[in-house]
Amino acid sequence: MFATDSSSERATSIEDYQNTCSEFITDISRDYVDWIERYQLGEQETARRKETINRIVKTTNDWIVKYGTTIKKVDIVMNDGVNKMAENTAGYPFQFDVLVNRMSRFTTHPVGEVHANIKATPRPGRLARIGNYQKNQLLLINSSSPVRFSISKESMKGADILDDYIIIDAKNCQSHDLISLTAVVEEVDGEYVTESRGYTTIILLL
Repeated sequence: MFATDSSSERATSIEDYQNTCSEFITDISRDYVDWIERYQLGEQETARRKETINRIVKTTNDWIVKYGTTIKKVDIVMNDGVNKMAENTAGYPFQFDVLVNRMSRFTTHPVGEVHANIKATPRPGRLARIGNYQKNQLLLINSSSPVRFSISKESMKGADILDDYIIIDAKNCQSHDLISLTAVVEEVDGEYVTESRGYTTIILLL
């Protein structure tokens, strides 16, 4: 029998659920590839974004099999992969990275205090700042054990170069817990937000 979560009745075994979610990731990726085609970005950029989607599908499905040992963990990996596909389909009009332990997108970190480095460089004449994921919600965090986070108010004011940290308190987590983090950066021109993009990172705790 597999580890139980509140939604475990959806599958008869963890392997069944892993397979169902892997198939979903593969299926939905075709929709994102179709959107990329519709954007008519040019041959090189179209090929680059499609290749990125293919890599996300492969790595997400690998993580589902390797680390999705509960229904909740499978859901975290699956939803994380969908977010990554949406973000990379839309693309990034300005430089934006999130690094955990010097890794991006699919990362590992020891149990404890996780420092997620948010780096963004806006286009000339604009500023970059951390924005809300949605109204009254600064970040999207899904984790298999409870975590807390803190962030500097300075990084929400706008800067020529954004280089700050989201601190995730994962001291109460255990080895092989998963955390998926989506941070949003806004590019601003005066009082106006010109662009807003999300960046999703999954962290395997060791």
